[in-house]
Amino acid sequence: MPHEQLLTAITTPQFRRLAEIGVTLRRPNGDVAGLASVSRQVQEWLKSGSCAPAVRPSRSNGSSGAVRERSNAERPVAETQIVPHNIEAEQAVLGAVFIEPACLAEVSLVVKTPEMFYRASHQHIYRAILDLSARGAEIDWVHVTEEVRRRGGLEACGGAETLTAYLSEISHAVPSAYGAEGYASMVRDRYVMREIMHTAGEIRSMALEETRTPGEVIDRLERKVFELAAARYHGETHNFMELLSQVIAQQQQMKEWRMSHNADRLPGLSSGYSDLDQMTTGWKGGELIVVGARPGQGKTSLALNIAENVALTTQDRREDGKGGVLLFSLEMTGTEIVQRILCARAGVDLRAAKLGVFRGDDEARLNEAKNQLATAQVYIDDSFTLNLSEIRSKSRRLKERADIELIIVDYLQLVKDNERLDRHLQIGNISRGLKALARELDVPVIAAAQLNRGVEQRSTREKKPMLADLRESGSIEQDADQVIMLYPLQGTEGEGPQPSQDSYPVDLIVAKNRNGPTGDVHMVFNRRFTRFELAARVPTHFARIPQA
Repeated sequence: MPHEQLLTAITTPQFRRLAEIGVTLRRPNGDVAGLASVSRQVQEWLKSGSCAPAVRPSRSNGSSGAVRERSNAERPVAETQIVPHNIEAEQAVLGAVFIEPACLAEVSLVVKTPEMFYRASHQHIYRAILDLSARGAEIDWVHVTEEVRRRGGLEACGGAETLTAYLSEISHAVPSAYGAEGYASMVRDRYVMREIMHTAGEIRSMALEETRTPGEVIDRLERKVFELAAARYHGETHNFMELLSQVIAQQQQMKEWRMSHNADRLPGLSSGYSDLDQMTTGWKGGELIVVGARPGQGKTSLALNIAENVALTTQDRREDGKGGVLLFSLEMTGTEIVQRILCARAGVDLRAAKLGVFRGDDEARLNEAKNQLATAQVYIDDSFTLNLSEIRSKSRRLKERADIELIIVDYLQLVKDNERLDRHLQIGNISRGLKALARELDVPVIAAAQLNRGVEQRSTREKKPMLADLRESGSIEQDADQVIMLYPLQGTEGEGPQPSQDSYPVDLIVAKNRNGPTGDVHMVFNRRFTRFELAARVPTHFARIPQA
């Protein structure tokens, strides 16, 4: 390989090593770079900060002192010359901490890791500061220098004397600790931009690999984007009185709305079932609601009924033409879902409608239901292989475009995750991800979930489902704000609903309700129409409910 091509590919750490052993190489511009010139150039880079190579120390194999150089320093020299960074902001952050160590509490919420600093010496200094703070030790030049020495980073900082002098210099360069959080934001934002550049290169390399699928590349990209978005978010601590004022204002707004509309209004979205709404007070942004049942007991039907109810009332709540429901169906196609919703709304036998067999006024009811549903804002994604990143990405796009008010996932255990993990860890990742999505988009997320076979193996009197019956992970119970379980009641033969029963009573067991009471909601499920109704007001065209 010609020297020009070889040198373009050599990274800064490699140039340093070659210089240390006295190897003379030709730079791309034709100048000869020997030991002295390379060393001098590296020192100038580190001093000026304009194109300083970043060396990222990171822990490996659980050892607190193990350091590995990576990231910007491993990339070609030509690339490191344009990497975003702000050395002055980095110096201001460190100097502010030395002036007023208490400001580290704010700074560390923004600059969460030493790797967010661009200059290698700053990474070592900040790591030492964090470790000293964790131990409750004093944060001053002497202690930081000693901590850097203990961790093996003294040489990278130019030695003890050089480091101490440098710490003194940056401390005196900052007049006060005021504005430290703003400087920290600059450091963090430059770090995010560097990671964006790195991710772009990584994604490009993956796309060039013939063994990669588009799904793998997109999944990696979305995961990285989510990580970078999380890096910029550090939450906020609220004053109690400020929150109290907001709550009082919301309550007053609710009261004024009720008086002007002569109607009741829930704090959250109505499910369409008043008895259930009394327990939940409506579903609110940020909540994860899990609907659990064994296969064939109607969890999808209930989810579709709720989607229909919410979508049809969108216009009553909003005047901007936006809102509605986003439904992810990993089991049924979009046409199957629409057919179910249509027949449930019309009260027409689903199986007969599929065969084109209509009785009495079936067609008239279907036509009326079609007109009613024409205004329903339901968005259906029937991709049968979805991972959490795809759900998150599609939800974000539709939230921005249509300002959706509810997300439904049918069902949780079908969502893909890292197959190298144990199944219970996968389910835990998915449930936590859905909860995070609800909080990020400020919408409620309903996730249907299967219960394990333990329910069926218990005796008749003990078949009432419990939280422990949630399949494959206790994380679902932990992450959910509400858990609603379907419990088909005993039929005429005492062993649950019989195949001949078109309609039968079902209890919705609110087994967990983070912000309200638990209990049972008495419903009736009509298999032919795939529709749930409150037992107290079942439509007249429903079949007679068997008495226990």
